[in-house]
Amino acid sequence: MSDDNELGLETLLAVKAELGLDLDEELLEACFQIQKKYQFNCDRTLSTQAMDRLIEDRVEKAGRKQTQGGA
Repeated sequence: MSDDNELGLETLLAVKAELGLDLDEELLEACFQIQKKYQFNCDRTLSTQAMDRLIEDRVEKAGRKQTQGGA
């Protein structure tokens, strides 16, 4: 990531690695992109709604994997 705007994401990924957290990097990046997209929008519900949709989608996909026997 060469863009200076991505320093926040690079920092989050570095802290994740430093702490040894078991957190999907794609999910972390998707959350970061949502926050970046809405950071200057005065309507904070847009960010919250987008995060809710993202999390619900991930939970639904994880549930399908478990019912299908996948990990």
